[in-house]
Amino acid sequence: MMDQHHRKPRKFKIWIVITFWMAVSFFVVGFSYLTVMNFLQYRTAKEKAYDYVRNNVEDVSADINDMASAAMLNIIERMYTIDLITTANTDDPDVISDKLRNYHNVDGMVVNLINADGVVIASSDPDQVGKDIHDNPDDKDFLAVLDGTIYAGFQAPRPSEEDASVMMHYVAARLPDDSGIVQVGLRDDLFHKLMIERAQFAVTNRRIGENGYLLVSNSDHVIINSYHNDDSLKTLSEAGITIDPDQKYSYVEEAITVFGEPSFVCINEVQGVYIIGVYPVKEAEDSMEAVMQNSALLGVTVFVILFAVVGILIRSIIVHNMIKVNRSLQKITEGDLEEKVEVRRTDEFDQLSTDINQTVDRLKGYISEAAARIDEDLENAKTIQSASLPSVFPPFPEHREFEIYATMTAAKEVGGDFYDFFMISPETLGFLIADVSGKGIPGAMFMMRSKSTIRTIAQSGLSPAEAFTAANERLCEGNDSEMFVTAWMGYLNFHTGELRLANAGHNRPVLIHNGRAKYMNTRAELMLAGMEGTEYTEQKVMLKPGDILFLYTDGVTEAMDAGLNQYGERRLQQLLSFRDQVPEPDPVNGLPGAVCQLVAHDVEDFVRGAEQSDDLTMLCIRYLGDEIYEKC
Repeated sequence: MMDQHHRKPRKFKIWIVITFWMAVSFFVVGFSYLTVMNFLQYRTAKEKAYDYVRNNVEDVSADINDMASAAMLNIIERMYTIDLITTANTDDPDVISDKLRNYHNVDGMVVNLINADGVVIASSDPDQVGKDIHDNPDDKDFLAVLDGTIYAGFQAPRPSEEDASVMMHYVAARLPDDSGIVQVGLRDDLFHKLMIERAQFAVTNRRIGENGYLLVSNSDHVIINSYHNDDSLKTLSEAGITIDPDQKYSYVEEAITVFGEPSFVCINEVQGVYIIGVYPVKEAEDSMEAVMQNSALLGVTVFVILFAVVGILIRSIIVHNMIKVNRSLQKITEGDLEEKVEVRRTDEFDQLSTDINQTVDRLKGYISEAAARIDEDLENAKTIQSASLPSVFPPFPEHREFEIYATMTAAKEVGGDFYDFFMISPETLGFLIADVSGKGIPGAMFMMRSKSTIRTIAQSGLSPAEAFTAANERLCEGNDSEMFVTAWMGYLNFHTGELRLANAGHNRPVLIHNGRAKYMNTRAELMLAGMEGTEYTEQKVMLKPGDILFLYTDGVTEAMDAGLNQYGERRLQQLLSFRDQVPEPDPVNGLPGAVCQLVAHDVEDFVRGAEQSDDLTMLCIRYLGDEIYEKC
C-alpha cells in the first residue's frame, strides 16, 4: 500500500515534468517565430515607407496634370465672362476674328469659333476660317464635344499647323447656348508656364503622415510650394536634394537628409515640374514600434493558449481535482477574473492553485495594459484624423477678398466629420463640410476616403453638382458597410460674390447679412454613397461684401444637455443674429474665428458639462470682395 501511495505522486511529478518541457518548447518555438517575424517586418519597413511616399507623389502628380487641364478650360470660360465669344450664331464673324487675332499675335494662342456643323466661322488664324473639323484627323477627339456627348475635351500636345517644331496643347468646350464649340490651342512654353502657376497650389495643406510633407519645384530647382510655404523660394540644394539635369525622374527613390533630417524621398517630374515627397525616417521607425507592440500582445495570447494546454494535460491525470480547477478556470475564462482556485489536497495542486491565481493576477495586469494601449491607439488615430484636416489659418494670406476659419472638436473616439477648402482657380475658392454616418475606426476610414475623393474630383474642374455626382459613384463602389455621407460644397468667386453650391442631404447653412441671420433656402438632395446613379443639381447664391456664411454639422444643433434637450436650429439662428453687436474679430482668424468661438462657447454653456455625443464641426467664411479688399 505504501508503494502504491508513493507511486502515484511520482507518476504525477513525471507528467508535470513532461508537461513543463512541452510548455517550454511551445514558448521557445513561439518566441522564435515572433523574433523571425519582427526581423522580416524590419526588412520590409523601408519598402513600405517608400511605397507610402510614392503614393502621395502619384496623387500630387495627377492633381497637377488635372490643374493644368482645368486652367486651359478656364481660358474658355474667361472668354464667356468678357463676352468675347458667346454664340456661333453671329452676323459678324469677321469682327470676332479681328478680336481673336490679338490672342494669336500676342499670347501665342489659337482660338477657333466653330458652328454646330463643325465649320470654323471665326478664328485668330485667318487660314482656319472655313475649315471643317470633320475633315481634320487631328480634331477627331473634339467631335464628341461638338455633338454634345461631353461638355469639354482635352488633347495630347501635337505640332502646330503653322510650324511643326512648335508643340500645341488643345482644348474644346461647348458654347453656353449649344450653338457650337470654342477650340483653344496654347503654345507649349505657355502651357508649361500655366502649369507651373497652378502647381503652386498643389501641395498646400497636404502632409505625408504626421511629419512628412511634399515639395514642388520648377525646372530651375526653386521650391514654389510646400505644406506651409515656409520653404518656398528656397533651392533644392539648400534643402539637401540634388537634381541631375541629364536624368529623367520618374518616381526615383532615395534615402537622403532633407533640411537636416534623414528622410525617405521620392522624386517625380511632370513636364518640367518636380514633385518631391519627404517622409522622416524617425516616423517610419515609430510606426514599426507600434507593430512591435502588437507582437507583444500576440505573445500574451500565445501564453494564454499554452496555459490552456497545460490545464488539459493535468486534468487527464487527476480527474476530480482537475474538475474543481476547471470549474474555476471556466469562470475565469468567462470573464470573472476575481475567481480564486483553492485545491490544496497535494503539494502539487497547492502549487498549481497558487500559480494559477498568480497567472490570473498577471493576466488582469496584461488586460489593463492592453486596454490602455487600445485607448492610446484610438487617441493616436484621432490625432492622425485631425492632422488630415487643414489647420493652418489663415490658409491663403495672399487673398484678402475673404476670411475663412474652420474647427472640429471630436467626441471621445474618432468620428466621421470633416471639412476642407482649396483653390479651384485663381479667383475661385472651393470649400465643403461633411458628416459620415459611421463612427469609430470604420467611420474614420470612410471619412478619409470621402474627403480625398471629393477634393480630387472637385479640383479636376467639375462644378459642385458634377463633382458630387462623380463622387457618389466612386463612394458607392465597394461600400459593403453601407455607410453614407451628408455634404455641402460651394465654389465662391471672390471677385464677383457668386456662390455655386450643391447639397447632399446636409444641414442648411446660416447666412448672416447686416447682422441678421437666416437659414439659406437651398434644396437638400440625397446623401453621397446612398444610391448609385444619383445626379445632383447646382444652385447659385449671390453674396454681398460683408456677408458671413456659417456651415456646421448636426453635432452643433443636436448637442444635448443632461435633460436630453437639444440645442436646436432656433437657438443657433438667434445667437448669430447679433445685429450691431458684432463679435470682436480674432487677432489671427478674423471674424470667422470669433463666430466659431461664439457658437462653441454657447453650445458648451447649453450642455452644462453633459458628455459630448457627437463631433462639433464648423466652417465660417466672411466674403469681403474686391471693393473691401481695395479699401484694405
